[in-house]
Amino acid sequence: MQLIARGVLAWELSGSYVVVGVVEAAFAVPMALVSLPAGAVVDRMEKRRIVVVSQAVMGLLALATGLLIQTDLISIALLIGVGAVQGTLFTFNGPARMALLTELVEERELTAAISLQNIAQNGTRIIAPAAAAGLIVLVSIEGAYYVTAILYLFTVFAMLRLPRTVSHVGQTRQALHREVGDGIRYVWANRTLRSLMLAGFALTFFVMPYALMLPGFADELGHPELYGLLVAMSGVGGLVGSLGIATLTDHPRKPFLQFIIGLVAGGGLVGLGLLSETFGVGGALASLAVLGAAATGYITLNQTMLMTESGHEYRGRVMSIFMLTFSAMPLMALPLGVVADRIGARDLFVAQGLLVVVILALLAFANSKHTFAARSGQPAERPGA
Repeated sequence: MQLIARGVLAWELSGSYVVVGVVEAAFAVPMALVSLPAGAVVDRMEKRRIVVVSQAVMGLLALATGLLIQTDLISIALLIGVGAVQGTLFTFNGPARMALLTELVEERELTAAISLQNIAQNGTRIIAPAAAAGLIVLVSIEGAYYVTAILYLFTVFAMLRLPRTVSHVGQTRQALHREVGDGIRYVWANRTLRSLMLAGFALTFFVMPYALMLPGFADELGHPELYGLLVAMSGVGGLVGSLGIATLTDHPRKPFLQFIIGLVAGGGLVGLGLLSETFGVGGALASLAVLGAAATGYITLNQTMLMTESGHEYRGRVMSIFMLTFSAMPLMALPLGVVADRIGARDLFVAQGLLVVVILALLAFANSKHTFAARSGQPAERPGA
């Protein structure tokens, strides 16, 4: 809801696409800069407290933004500042939430737990844009921010009911920069973690930015008014994908399953380019449903295996490295946008999909023992193993 309201507000204040892009980038850039030290901080502290504090502050920022709008004191500079603070908080919230999850559920249930989390996220992709648009039209932009603040309050109370985490207790701590470097070396020295991280980056770099191209793609289809429907169909696919993955908690070959689903995601992107050319809007909607389901399923399995392959004392730092992909996705919009302006979104989707298939195949065969093994989820290797 806040994403929609922020975009509408930035446009009303500036009337400039460039300024709207700067406002959105203000959320992503801090994630790229702060993510790695944030992971080290998460490993040092009680995870529930980090989630509660970050959610509470983000709720206060939403409330403050609503008040600034209502009193006509809001400006682009303030909107950029709020976005930067929220992006910074998210770099702590994301790794802490994932690490907290691993302490709340048994390892064999982790896939289902992450799937349920993704079900909630994909549900908001379907419901929240319509809810935000309705509030903006029927009430006001500040009304959308006030509702967001109330929802944050509910999450804080829900989190306070959870038990405290203990993985940080009794650990020997080093200087923050040393722990950041230690986390990077830990991932790089573990062949399986390295392969999983690269596979996650490949999908986020070359598949997920498709969502940022959908406004122009809808225009290419000749139906710019269907942009919301395209986004919703991708969310429906993601919801179905999350439900499907939730049933595969005990699947014995998660790495191989992730590889196959990744190929389907690449194929869905190719289909988005080719089928929309042949069948128009129907082909685009079908491809987006497949693409949304495959991309969500892939990320769920990737997160699950990253957690199970990591020692508990490193999980915050491992997820902080993974979180870098969330900042990279909007940053990829610029080079991909340049290419799309030259060749069109359809041809770009086909090229992206084929590239992803090639990259995932190379990564799979580079670590074939892990990818094609009969069992997964073995204890994590230690650095240098």
